[in-house]
Amino acid sequence: MKMRIFVPSIVLAIAYAIASCSARVVQYPSHIRVKRNSYIVQLHPTAQARCVQAIPGIQVSRHFDMFHGVAVSIGDSVHPSQVANIEGVKAVWPNRVFSLQYQNKTTNGSGEYLHQATKVHQAHTELGLNGTGIKIGIIDTGVDYTHPDLGACWKTPNCPWQYGGSYASDSLSPNDPPMDCMGHGTHVSGIIASRGDRVKGVAPQATLGMYRVFTCSSESADTNDANVIAAMEAAFQDGHDIISMSLGSETAWEEDPVAVLASKFVDAGVVMVVANGNSGASGLLTASTPAVGRNVISVGSVDNWNITSAHAIFTTHTGQHSVLFLPSAAPAPPFIIANNTLVVAPTDNTGSALPCTNITNDLSGKVALIQRGECTFSEKALNAQNAGAVAVVIYNNVDGMIDMAFDSNILIPGAFISMNDGRMVEESIRSGRTLVRALESDLITMPSPSGGHMSAFSSLGPTAELGLVPLISAPGGNILSTYPQSMGSYTSLSGTSMAAPYVAGAVALLKQARPDITVTHIRELLVTTARPIADSSTGLVSNPYSSGGGLINIYDAIRARARIDPPLLSINNTQREHPGPINSYIRPINAYWEIYTLAIQNTDSAKSMRISLAHIAANSLTMFDKNGTLSQQLLTNQTMPTWPTNTSPVPANTLPQVLGIRGNTLVRPGQSTKITVFIAPPLGLPESERWFYGGFINFKLTWDGESTAFSHVVPYAGFNGDMRKLSVLASAPIGLPFLANSEVEPIENVSELTISADTDVYLAVALDLPTRIFAASIVDATNTTRGYLPLGYSDYVGRTLLDEAPYYTIPVNRTVFHDTQMTNSSEVSAGSYHVHLKVLRPFGDPARESDFQIWDSDTFKLGD
Repeated sequence: MKMRIFVPSIVLAIAYAIASCSARVVQYPSHIRVKRNSYIVQLHPTAQARCVQAIPGIQVSRHFDMFHGVAVSIGDSVHPSQVANIEGVKAVWPNRVFSLQYQNKTTNGSGEYLHQATKVHQAHTELGLNGTGIKIGIIDTGVDYTHPDLGACWKTPNCPWQYGGSYASDSLSPNDPPMDCMGHGTHVSGIIASRGDRVKGVAPQATLGMYRVFTCSSESADTNDANVIAAMEAAFQDGHDIISMSLGSETAWEEDPVAVLASKFVDAGVVMVVANGNSGASGLLTASTPAVGRNVISVGSVDNWNITSAHAIFTTHTGQHSVLFLPSAAPAPPFIIANNTLVVAPTDNTGSALPCTNITNDLSGKVALIQRGECTFSEKALNAQNAGAVAVVIYNNVDGMIDMAFDSNILIPGAFISMNDGRMVEESIRSGRTLVRALESDLITMPSPSGGHMSAFSSLGPTAELGLVPLISAPGGNILSTYPQSMGSYTSLSGTSMAAPYVAGAVALLKQARPDITVTHIRELLVTTARPIADSSTGLVSNPYSSGGGLINIYDAIRARARIDPPLLSINNTQREHPGPINSYIRPINAYWEIYTLAIQNTDSAKSMRISLAHIAANSLTMFDKNGTLSQQLLTNQTMPTWPTNTSPVPANTLPQVLGIRGNTLVRPGQSTKITVFIAPPLGLPESERWFYGGFINFKLTWDGESTAFSHVVPYAGFNGDMRKLSVLASAPIGLPFLANSEVEPIENVSELTISADTDVYLAVALDLPTRIFAASIVDATNTTRGYLPLGYSDYVGRTLLDEAPYYTIPVNRTVFHDTQMTNSSEVSAGSYHVHLKVLRPFGDPARESDFQIWDSDTFKLGD
């Protein structure tokens, strides 16, 4: 499976279950990269690796202890189903390939303010905490351990780096120092533990281990499951208190070997901190694995409050204006314009000012100003380049700044600017001549328009079964940290890759203050002491499926004197089983509702605690338009429809409501009480629009003799309706599913199609929601199912990500498989057939045919 460190986005996995083998065999579709003839084998608890080693044609390359399995290479004559049938084998996975691509860089100098916003600064200065005695393992690209801010040492006395090695390939010894050739791991390390003046780590005195799993062999370096599992096990064996992982795979299911192992570590008492993913542009249900794994700490990203970056000088009819920009990432050249150059706003041959087709203006020697939207950055840049532009400036169509990357065929530099700055320049162009220049050395610091808000790239929950992720959020957008000295020593990167190590460092401070604290207690405190993140565009707060509990507040977590169980509520019972009014407990409300009981404990040994209960409603989110199709706003602007749409008052029934039946509002020292809450969804929002709602139950706590109230929150989130009724397949109006040619273009007149041996035809499918079962079969003219298409049966399938392949493709030919393990195949005879596709709806019962969504193609012919 293609996976990347979470600076860029990641492709979804499709797993294939093997029904007739003694063990489960997982397969991935053709667009998922795997290491050829290499597999991860999990064994039953009592089995030994020798049961695999004894089979001819199978070579064991790695042994895994905690995972209890092996990595194997097999010959061409061996099928993975043969491995699955070996006595003692529990499951077999192809060895997926992970890829890292570089993220855009700026220079940023606001680290101290980050620590104040998260109260890390107070933990340092008032409590004297610095991570001393806490061991943090980092699984990443390595580290420049010679960097002066990171100790300039490796495994010497008093060196922060006492553990780790290289697990990047089978040929390297784990004892090799994990020198970083890419930068990502050094950046992550600085966020956790930099000791310098320019970058101040969250836990600068923690003891560290770096487990390098990426190679330097290509522009987009690779690793795989075997390397990652080996590194995880080494970190576990080295006794780390915390393991930080800024890598993963976008799927809403926890069915993969890395997630299985991460959950095992949590059960053994290790705090697993994992980046939630960078596919926020694709909307909901984009959280990654192992971030969706059981009891791991999944982390979303908040944008930095300030940005220090390059800027351009625009000369307009009103004077000169300094405009901060983010340059396009490599391979595009740097955005340097030495002399004042004319800026124009071109249109394409359809008259659009966006523009997404050929530009009609002659842009020779000019800079093109183009608004974001309707097509990709690369398409806009290519159209400007083809019209003769020497550079392109793209401005946002929503608030905030995002990183921008071009395809390799773009040879001109690009810059991304804010919506307000873009509108200012566009107005200047209409009013008169506008010039621009940008010098390499020009750097300015400016407030970020999106500072303190959730990063646009940050992946959202829920999980496939409406589990609430991420758990918590932390600074991850435009974060300054250390970088390999050969690459400039310092840089700023963006991603949940940056947010996860921030939380790992914060957990180290918590563990230093409370050495005996459990993983469960840590999760509780992080969530309930976090601060919900305000959304100035709606007047509410960010949905918990975006932010989790909110921005980490480690100082309050350390000093907390209350525990709340459960710390979050995933409302995954989408069938409304409690219709009717909530009676005179508080006040009557005619609504459907859910009931939860929360236990709250006063952990202060001397003072009584008083409870006041309040409610904070959050934004509701959807990915769909009123007609049920994927939202055009999401497709064109990479933003989701939100309710409310602005800060104007809205009807109360369009917001979720929480009513509480208080237990004892006075809780004696060391005692507990229980509080029952009723949660009503926003029934004023149409179910057809598929809204995901949420909010926060806010406990205001005060102790005897104290005037300051402490806030603890319990986030909740759910779906406004019955998920079981929703369509999984992308709606027909956007043209999917369809039969496609080799260019993945829809085939017209399928009824006239004849598929021969030299014809490439595919079933193209987009999934709006994850599905537990995906089955595509060939059916003959007598309506008899003849078998599965190649790659035609799968389970635990994630939804299609918009920032990756927009659909899955499955070959259609005369080859069919008679088992879900794809081993027993034959060829059907020439004749008339159609494709029969069925996918299981959310929470559906595989034994109930009515729980499947069905699609049938037109009839076509299979020829000789």
